[in-house]
Formats: sequence, C-alpha cells, structure tokens
Amino acid sequence: MNRSKQQFTTQVCPYGGGVMKGRIMRKHRLITLTAAAIIPVMALSACGGAKNETASSTPQGEQTVTFWYSSAGHAVQTINDLVSTFNKEHEGKIKVKASYQGSYTDAQQKFSAAVQSKSTPSIMQTDGTSTAFMIDSKQATPIYELAKGDKSFDDSVVPAIARKYYSDSKGMLSLPMSISVPTMYINKQLATQAGLDPSNPPLTFDEVVQWANTIHAKTGAYGYGQYMSDSWMLEVLSATGGMNICNPDNGQNGKPVTGITMSSDLQVKTFQKIADMFKSGVGLNTGTRNTDVAANFSANKLGIALSSSAAYTVMGPADNVVVAQFPSTSSSKKAGPLMGGNSLWVIKGNHSEAEQKAAFEFGKYLMSPHAQALFSKSTGYLFANKEAAKEPEGKALMADPNMKVFYKQLDTTPLSSVSLGCRTGAFPLIRKDVIASFNDALSGKDMKASMQDAETKAATDIASYNKAAKK
Repeated sequence: MNRSKQQFTTQVCPYGGGVMKGRIMRKHRLITLTAAAIIPVMALSACGGAKNETASSTPQGEQTVTFWYSSAGHAVQTINDLVSTFNKEHEGKIKVKASYQGSYTDAQQKFSAAVQSKSTPSIMQTDGTSTAFMIDSKQATPIYELAKGDKSFDDSVVPAIARKYYSDSKGMLSLPMSISVPTMYINKQLATQAGLDPSNPPLTFDEVVQWANTIHAKTGAYGYGQYMSDSWMLEVLSATGGMNICNPDNGQNGKPVTGITMSSDLQVKTFQKIADMFKSGVGLNTGTRNTDVAANFSANKLGIALSSSAAYTVMGPADNVVVAQFPSTSSSKKAGPLMGGNSLWVIKGNHSEAEQKAAFEFGKYLMSPHAQALFSKSTGYLFANKEAAKEPEGKALMADPNMKVFYKQLDTTPLSSVSLGCRTGAFPLIRKDVIASFNDALSGKDMKASMQDAETKAATDIASYNKAAKK
C-alpha cells in the first residue's frame, strides 16, 4: 500500500456541492417490539425522502459534530483522547463533541427518540447487529456517497470481511471502527498437565469436546466454557458448520429475513454436546456472567474457552494463553466464524451537507492507522485499518504470536452469506429468543424442541419488525 496516500487521513476535504432545499418530509414514529427486550424501530411514511436543509454549499465557520458512542471501559479514555487530538488539528474548522450513550441497545433506543425530536447525532457508533436497523431507518448517508471525489479515502485498507459486512451492492455504508473475531483460548498449563499439546490445538468441535473431557479427567479443572450472554456463540458454531442462521441467505442478498434455522441436525447435535458437558461438570456454565469465563481461565480453573478476541487482555498471563482458530463443525467451503465489532454511521436527518462532510472527516480520522493502533492497544479489538500494523503501537501488538492468529482467522474467512451472518433489524430479539430456548434445554427440555420454539418465537418477532419497517 502506498503510504503517500495516507489512508483515512485527517485532511479536511472541500465541502462543495449544490444548495439543498426543503425540510424533512418524513414522519417518524416509534414502534415497540417486545420479546425479552424492547427494541425501537422507525417506520417512515410514504410522503417522500428525507432532505437536508442547508443555507449554503460552503460551511460558515466551524462545523460542530456530535458523536454518540457505546464503547466502554478503557475505550472511553482513548476515544476522549482521540477526539481532543482531532479537535486540536481541526481548530476553527471542525469541533467534535463526544458523549457516551450506554449500551448499544440503549443508544439505539435514544436514537429512535432523537429522530422524532430532530436531535440526532452527526455520527453514531453502533454494533454490527444494528446494521439492518440503520439501513431500514434511512437516517444515514452511505459512506460511498460521502467518499465521492475524495482521493484520501481508500477502503481497500479495511479487511475484506469487514468491508463486505458493512456494504451493500453500491459500496460501504458505514465505517468499521473496531473488529473482533470469535476465538478459542487454551490454558497452556492445564492442557500440558493433561498430556495435551497446546501447539497442536483441536481443529473441530468434536476434538474440543475430547480435549475438554481429558482436561477435566486429568486435572479436575473445568474443561470447557463459552460466551453465554446471548446466542452469539451458538450462531458461530452454526456458521462454522456452513449454516445460514436466517432465511433466506442470512438477509445478505437484498431479500428481507423471514425466519431462522436453529434446529437442524448439525445444530442440535452440537448444542447437545455443550449441554452434556455442562451437565456432567466437564463444562462451566457461567450464564450471563461472561467475566467469569476469563476469571476461571486466568485462575487455571478452565482449560478451553470459546469467546471473543476482545477478551484477550483479560484472559490471564500471555505466556499461559494459547490462541487457536475457532473450531469447525463441518468441512463446508462456505463455513466461517462470524465477525463482531462496531461501525460509524454518518447521520443525514437535520444535518447539513457541510456537517455530514465534517462528520465523515472525523470518521476517517478514527479509521486512520494511528488512531486504530491506539484504539486496539487500549481495548483489545482488532485493527479496522490494516495499515495500523505499521504504526509503532501496531508493531508492538503484532509481535505477539497470539495476535497473528486472530488476524489469520479474519483474513481467511470466506466472503459468503454464511460467514457474514444474519442481517435483520430484529436480530437483538432473535438472540434473546435463541439463548432463552437454549437455557430451557440446559434445564432439561429436549434440545430439538427447544430450538424449534426459538424458531417459532423468532418468526413472530421478525414478522413484526418487517411490518414496522415498511411503514
């Protein structure tokens, strides 16, 4: 990559463009869908597209950009530092005002309310599962429109799977800010004590079960644990089996999702193996307490954990942690572990063309190599800009062999509807439906019947969302 292009640079591009007239013509109302949680959906009337009211085609003075974010923990200070640096470099031109909005679900609810009150942010961070919601809301300006004529913008620095995930047939819709991948952590001490070779980790989930049983039998520690707050890990295990979670085509080919698949033979057999490990004591069921997975792993009480790459910094001493590729459940060429993370959406409703361009400049800055390297260092997320690996902080991170495993998995994931995952605005509800049914099975209910219940509940939630999204 030619560094002279300075991918996602902070240079302020000309705002240009013709005068836009007219006020927002669309009415918005909130429709509340209730399952295990409340998710807001914006329904748009059929009276025309949203317009931006702009007094002039060129900005008058400093542009104020409001930024809503949901990254927590160490990320908060890093984001504040990056905002401060950006504001100093753009003094008199752009001023960013950042504010933490709580969880992604909280932020999505606040955003829906803000649409009605015409107080939306200029740019907003959402998690990957909110992609369909943001598309359906029709409140964001696609990145490919903002990037027209901008030679400083080069989306080829974005990992292929992330670029595809946040795009439609015309180009990128939002800017990925951080990336995570599901991964397998092996406790080196426990595996070695059990007579296993951590340098030759299990490749399939069946082999993971064998390792877990051996670790438990030989050491007395738990052999297996996993992320359990929602159904993400069940989705990943389905995807590595070549299964589309949502129908048709995971909602990735322009057709709305109408239902889910969670009761196939492959899925039921895989999920039952997890249930059997939990029941026998080989597995540790932490429920919604995901921090307990890392706590037990780092205390040498857990041998294998399926979790997120973002958890790496809390899994214990690096010399006792072996990161391995996520295990497969089939040999399908379409199969691949799902990606996680979040992205930045530039909002158009009630924001001038100049303000949107300013928000895009800030988004590009957060995507710059230096900003990405700093953000990854403080949070454990992977680079959303491959050039970040050339920064001093990026080089230091990449010196860790475990980090290279994360990026190898990211780079080798096939660009299929399976590995891209489900795209529907009802997905937060679907996840709650699935994990609730899985917990029913852990309590003794038949696994197949439980997963069929999840499919039935999800179909109802999807139908309600699709109806609301059309209005």
